[in-house]
Amino acid sequence: MDTITWSRLERLVARVAGDDPAAFLDATTTQDLTGLTAGRSVLTCMLDEKGHVQAELRATMLDDGTVLIDAEQAAREALTGWLAKIAPLSGCEVSDESDLWTVTALFGVHEAPTGAVALASDWGPSDLDVLHEGATAFEGAEMSAGEYEAARIAAGRPRFGVDFDENTHIAETPLIARAVSFTKGCYPGQESVARVENLGRVRKRLVGLDVDGGPPEAGASMTVEGREVGRVTSAATWDGRVVAIGSLRSEVHDGATVEAGATPATVRAL
Repeated sequence: MDTITWSRLERLVARVAGDDPAAFLDATTTQDLTGLTAGRSVLTCMLDEKGHVQAELRATMLDDGTVLIDAEQAAREALTGWLAKIAPLSGCEVSDESDLWTVTALFGVHEAPTGAVALASDWGPSDLDVLHEGATAFEGAEMSAGEYEAARIAAGRPRFGVDFDENTHIAETPLIARAVSFTKGCYPGQESVARVENLGRVRKRLVGLDVDGGPPEAGASMTVEGREVGRVTSAATWDGRVVAIGSLRSEVHDGATVEAGATPATVRAL
């Protein structure tokens, strides 16, 4: 994309404060946060004991030692509910600050503007995501939520609450390779993650789809020779292409052709 554009994202933002917020989040999420320093941001997940994703979030350390976490609104109950409930046991507190902060996706921009904090955004449609106070307007044209959603799908970035949810095992998503440390200490769901990693693959996985026709509806069946093998979770048209994301049985390999609804589609890895 040649021109500068931006899109505000409807994200939950909460602050983790107290004795050692990074240590608290390290003990409760999948990523190693022990080396998190001011201005740094990492992608991590909260799991239940069976390895199901309860929240996908970014953790960003501020200069004062507190940590801001941003996540999809679908993760609100997990973060402002369960996480906030157990935080005092570690001398921490979690407070919802969504009304104070805004997350904006920037296209054509690679450095955070003055007053904004760069977020971990190496996986997704934008060149840079930033966290800033208030509803700042940025240089360039505003991208609509629908346009951003199409760009997200084309970039192969699954969305919590849309393409996967609290019933999805993390190993069924690309987050297993992007948001998990296999060398850190214990966290909820670690045994399930290690078991899948060491003993075998999962029965289904999230995949990208290059569709040869109009966008299939979310929820449409994916079939091979009349046998259902998965479901489309989101689809859109972007830059002249029709693209989708879906949950597919693992035995259907990359490069295979499936029927997504009534339309042929080629499977690709996310």
